[in-house]
Amino acid sequence: MEEDFFTDGFRKLTGPIEHWLTTYHTGYWGFRPDKEDAWEAIEEGEIFLFHASASKFLDVPRREVKDAGKAVIGLGRVGAKSTKSEPAWWEEVHQDGNYPFLIHFSEIHWFGDTDSIRDVPVADKSTDEMVADVHRLDENKITFAEMDERAGYRIPAQGSPGNIKYPEKLFPLLVERLRGDSPTDLVSPQSQDATGDTSARESSSIRKRSRDRNLDPEQSTSETVSYSSSVDQTMSGWIEHEHALDVFEDHLLNAGFDSGETKHSDILASRDGYLVLAEAKFIHDENERSQIRTAIGQLHEYGYFDVQNDPERRGMELIKCLVFTKRPSESYLPFLKSLSEDGIHTFWIDEYEVLGLQDSLEKFSQITS
Repeated sequence: MEEDFFTDGFRKLTGPIEHWLTTYHTGYWGFRPDKEDAWEAIEEGEIFLFHASASKFLDVPRREVKDAGKAVIGLGRVGAKSTKSEPAWWEEVHQDGNYPFLIHFSEIHWFGDTDSIRDVPVADKSTDEMVADVHRLDENKITFAEMDERAGYRIPAQGSPGNIKYPEKLFPLLVERLRGDSPTDLVSPQSQDATGDTSARESSSIRKRSRDRNLDPEQSTSETVSYSSSVDQTMSGWIEHEHALDVFEDHLLNAGFDSGETKHSDILASRDGYLVLAEAKFIHDENERSQIRTAIGQLHEYGYFDVQNDPERRGMELIKCLVFTKRPSESYLPFLKSLSEDGIHTFWIDEYEVLGLQDSLEKFSQITS
């Protein structure tokens, strides 16, 4: 499934989190009679994200389920369609719900603790068991806060089935879940304090960077810009970005640096009074200008939040590093060279070698020797 959603994309299905317990047991999702046209339009082989909205039909105090749902909890591939007449969802069993039009999934990936969920119809479960199960299904979910922070994009909260405008932005988050990685150390974005002062944000903790990726999407040879080729190009850029970080970090690790990432910085590494702050960017002819501008701004911003806000880090010599996936164009090299006066050094990756401007390479050699 992983390779397919790189090229084919996906849509989403939305429903109260307790409804997804029926899907866990039966392997299907249902549509109301007024959604028959949407059901008819779904094709075998389509991939859908499972978007769990807040609990709606469990008759319990709100505090018991208020944190459940409002996130992506899994995904599945459509294998067939059918209709039914018997009740299957909690709403159908205990209220007047009606979901006769079914899509059956040939493959499902849940992110939560499904091993702890009793695999029986919801009609056989008590309300207390349902509450416990929605929290189990809710574990390791992809929240809207995580989408905002890590992808810069969130799926629409309403509508089912719904199209996702920028599915490629969610690929890294989904790959983590599919491969069993649990981002337990992620922190949701800090809000402003009561005075509106964003400087109240604390510095970020450092976590190890994940190296669990082996993605090689085929490159489109068509001159026509299509949805699939756009997705492939985006994934290719992400892979090159991660490769550049891997190579740069490997050189630091081999030199004895303690290295990781924060919720802001791509790399934050320290050794013997040196602190390396690195921001990587995938560049090509069309995006070079905007990527360089963005990276410089991020280095200044992250230098404040990750370094100046931390008493121990701000006492170290800070080396800010731009790390590109290829050599920047000749027209930009003089500008990048001038940044070394402000403590910003420029590097690029050539396969498994760190290259860069002469002054930058001399500084890199100094801190890694």
